[in-house]
Amino acid sequence: MQANPMVDDGTAMARPLFTDPTAIRSVAVAPEQLDAQNIVGFRNADTRARPFKLIRSQILRRSQDEGLKLIGVTSAAPNVGKTFVASNLAAALSRIGDMDVVLLDLDLHRPAVAGRFSFDPKSPGVHDFLSGEAPIEQVARRINDERLVVIPGFRRDVATGELLTSDRSEQLFAGLRALGPNVMVVVDMPPIFADDDAVIIGQRLDGYVLVAEDGRTTAKQVRETVRMLSPTPLIGSVLNRYRSQLLTDEYGYGMSYGYGGYY
Repeated sequence: MQANPMVDDGTAMARPLFTDPTAIRSVAVAPEQLDAQNIVGFRNADTRARPFKLIRSQILRRSQDEGLKLIGVTSAAPNVGKTFVASNLAAALSRIGDMDVVLLDLDLHRPAVAGRFSFDPKSPGVHDFLSGEAPIEQVARRINDERLVVIPGFRRDVATGELLTSDRSEQLFAGLRALGPNVMVVVDMPPIFADDDAVIIGQRLDGYVLVAEDGRTTAKQVRETVRMLSPTPLIGSVLNRYRSQLLTDEYGYGMSYGYGGYY
């Protein structure tokens, strides 16, 4: 990953997270493994990737206009498909021109990105970096020599709030923000009502995408999510498992994208 060595963050000069991008190991994930985990975002010609290309376009436009770099993906409640959306959105973004993408799993209680890419659960994860037990180059993996780098998490018995407010966490976010101008970061966040982890993370992001489930996520939950993450802006919403014929296909999901006016 090409990184700008120094970036002015408004108060100080920050070092990019990956000081030696060549040290990031590449892992081979077979197409059938990606299929088994419903990772279709790499496939521009696949109709199942259409929703992720749509929201990708919205994010890229706002990134150009407003300088968005760190984008979160969250939901009000668990099990509505946010990791599915985050993983496919990151894959879709990585297919754009010379853009590099980092997919970071910060759902520290229930990390699921690693499973989407069939990683060994005994490998170092973001918890190990945040606790000072592993350098980031040992945690990050490049997928199939593509432009997508994944920083996975694995289940650990840790105090997540302490990790997310630690000096190492500050280093993580400062280093991500200092990566070059052609790098986009997608953060798989915890569900908003799980605990205060999502609020802590949201304060460090440029915007977030909200994943809702048709027939399950309520308008009140959406309003409360927007309130709790304010002033970080909602930049789009994905309606997963949409049961109407509008904006759906055989894959079984639909999508709405906009600027907070979905509900």
